[in-house]
Amino acid sequence: GLPPSPLTYASLHHLAECLRTGERAFDAYMPNDSHLIIANPPYTRAGGPGDDAHTSWNPMFGSVLSASDAAIMTASLKNTLQGSPANLYAGLGSAFVLLAKERIRIGGRLAFVLPATALTGIRWAPLRNMLSEDFDIDWIVVSHDARTRHARSGFPGRLFVAFSESTRMAEALIVATRKSPSLNVNQKHFVRFVNLRHNPDDAINAMEISKALLDMPLPTNGDKQIEIGAVGGSWGEILIVEQGSLGNRAWTESTFVQGRLSSIATSLVESGTWCIGLPDSGIPITTLSELCDLGPYHMQIKNSKQGLFKVEATTDQTRAGHPALWHHKSRHITTLGVEANARLIERSERDPSAQSRMLDRAGRLQLACELRHAPQRLAAVLTDEAMLGIRSWITLLAKKPDRGKEAALCLWLNSSLGLLLRIVHANRPYLGRSGLTHSTARSLPVLDIDALSKAQLEAAHALFHEMKQEPLLGFAHLAMDPVRRELDHRLLGEVLGCSAKDEIDQFAKMLNREPTITARH
Repeated sequence: GLPPSPLTYASLHHLAECLRTGERAFDAYMPNDSHLIIANPPYTRAGGPGDDAHTSWNPMFGSVLSASDAAIMTASLKNTLQGSPANLYAGLGSAFVLLAKERIRIGGRLAFVLPATALTGIRWAPLRNMLSEDFDIDWIVVSHDARTRHARSGFPGRLFVAFSESTRMAEALIVATRKSPSLNVNQKHFVRFVNLRHNPDDAINAMEISKALLDMPLPTNGDKQIEIGAVGGSWGEILIVEQGSLGNRAWTESTFVQGRLSSIATSLVESGTWCIGLPDSGIPITTLSELCDLGPYHMQIKNSKQGLFKVEATTDQTRAGHPALWHHKSRHITTLGVEANARLIERSERDPSAQSRMLDRAGRLQLACELRHAPQRLAAVLTDEAMLGIRSWITLLAKKPDRGKEAALCLWLNSSLGLLLRIVHANRPYLGRSGLTHSTARSLPVLDIDALSKAQLEAAHALFHEMKQEPLLGFAHLAMDPVRRELDHRLLGEVLGCSAKDEIDQFAKMLNREPTITARH
């Protein structure tokens, strides 16, 4: 065989074949100049620290019987990936992409099925940059199919948003061609983002769709949205983008079936414009970290090994302890203003001064971490008193405190436009969900409340207090929910001075058609 590269050697040099008589070790190598590498690698990533039960959990080598062997293998892989675009927290899929890059020839092509978070997740950013620099990215295919097949005898359950047979995660197919280092950097290459409304149900349909895609000519200037017509209907859209425009950002063009929504999100972030033809539609946008500090990570609060407090779920305000907001149950969290649903109790074995410093980071504005769009109704809430958000919530502390600023940001995060930017920016491991960690929350694009006038902040404060006890419907009903419609109309009109009642209603209807809004995954 050919001599292995360092990554190949560390990953594949010593394999063990299980036999009835024991194990037989052997070497395995990949060719140096592959023409084509196709893979649907395991996505398993390093687990923990997570919740109390999984603080030390690491499932990457879960089939290894010995915990010590798993620890040795994890340490070896971590050392191998050190300084590379791949990492353990992105998962084994990132290591397989790096391995393929080492072993593919110039002009060779790779085709990988990866978790959809590879397109937008922060942990995947170095690998996206590597693909942009070393490859011509030809196709990125994502399904937005909301169907579910329940498990039954002989068949595992699956979500059709995945290409794999038994995976419940959203997936993406990436096809790319290895570039020559001497390639003219001024030569444009166009990436075709394919957003499928439905996965084909059989091989014949799949072949017809593939043929329709391959027969489509590339435009000369990119940034085109084209319907995919095949086998008697429309299967989705292609959004064609010049690869150089991807830069170092997330590949958000696969967020929606309707490519126009991605364009609206980009326009809103870059220029504050969300509706063409509205001269007064400019909305100041900045990142959340410019406006707010974030409260403590939930593991610092409640984890059994390192947390400073015990947590008890209760709405009884007479119970001992400090108020906190914990669970996010759609049937209970229904209004913009909420009360505590948990109590924090100091652990006697922890440092009291550390506990006191943590309580000093309590606040009223709470951002939802893991949002299920269909049933859940609130992306942010204002609590009746200062408290810490735990697990389901991140506490936001305005750097320039003002009651009107908290109200304005809470209203924005629950508006249709605020939801649009959240979905585009957040991690989307499943269709119908948008997850924010502390790191992704910091860069979330939001309304620049520091740019609002005193009169606008007073209007936001008055509007919030008028609406704070009005129950909202789940985001799946945002186009027909009378409270959400009023929130959109009055936030734009009374606070931001934009008279666009009909336009925002049309936008809400467009957003409401998206499977990621209505899917209950």
